[in-house]
Amino acid sequence: MTAIEEAASVNIPVEDVESPESTPRPRPKRQQRALDILVIEDESIIAKDIEFMVNDLGHRVVGPARTHKEALSLALKARPAVIVADVRLADGSSGIVAVDEMLKSIDASVIFVTAAPQWLQTGELEPVLVIPKPYSVSDVKAAIAKATTRRAQSMETIMATKSAVSRLTRKQ
Repeated sequence: MTAIEEAASVNIPVEDVESPESTPRPRPKRQQRALDILVIEDESIIAKDIEFMVNDLGHRVVGPARTHKEALSLALKARPAVIVADVRLADGSSGIVAVDEMLKSIDASVIFVTAAPQWLQTGELEPVLVIPKPYSVSDVKAAIAKATTRRAQSMETIMATKSAVSRLTRKQ
């Protein structure tokens, strides 16, 4: 049954029915593929907040991890494309050292969300994104969006990120 025949059967004037051929179809938007994002955060409320933001952007959350050991285990198992990490973890260890260890085995973009952003200043332009606590949702979402772009996922940027995190580890 055509659209016109269907319209006639439910008493819709034929002139009010557009044929499927005449209706312009919107071009489907190019969807960015969902990425795995590891959240390393010992404060459960903040971890849950970041998880909601990651999900809202269409990505999958790995974790959250609260300690260095949990973070390393999850990273090696899931091999995330992005790591969102705090600097101080629940077991008293450093999120910077944990990320540095992960980056020896995986390629990932890195975002630090921390109350101590001054610890992450080396005086050089870094490919690592730093969001100070307290943070705004828009800042964290923008950083995640930036970290998931093709440019941020390029091997050149990943290698620069590994180098930057390694410098941060030596600075501690």
